[in-house]
Amino acid sequence: MDNVSSLFVGLGAWNWLILAVLFFVLELVAPGIFLIWFGIAAGIVGALALLFDVAWQWQLVLFAVMSLAAVITARRYLRTQEAQSDRPPLHRRALRYVGKTYVVADAIENGRGKVRIGDTLWRVEGPDAAEGARVKVTGADGNTLMVEPDKA
Repeated sequence: MDNVSSLFVGLGAWNWLILAVLFFVLELVAPGIFLIWFGIAAGIVGALALLFDVAWQWQLVLFAVMSLAAVITARRYLRTQEAQSDRPPLHRRALRYVGKTYVVADAIENGRGKVRIGDTLWRVEGPDAAEGARVKVTGADGNTLMVEPDKA
């Protein structure tokens, strides 16, 4: 028997269960919801190898098929699931400022300028306004705030 086949025959189904645990640990170290699917496939192959007498060659084929099926299924499922948050603009910080009024720090000229929010200067776009004028944030495009003169 060659080295590869003796490795698979020696531990049998435990190879797959050890591999599954290894994939799960690697998923914890390098998160990204990718290695977990290979771990699930290895666990299923290990369980099937414990229950049925399956040649190691077919175990490899089964692992490849199960891995492919798990990744495809996960991609389809995760792509259709929109991440729900109790704080929707959490990763779109600029949206937090919509509806609020700020003072222009750098005059808005030719439609562009800056406002100070806390200790940060934010780029803004909107009608021209002098430094010190008050503007209301109406929207955001990336990290650029859309403003209009404050009527209050």
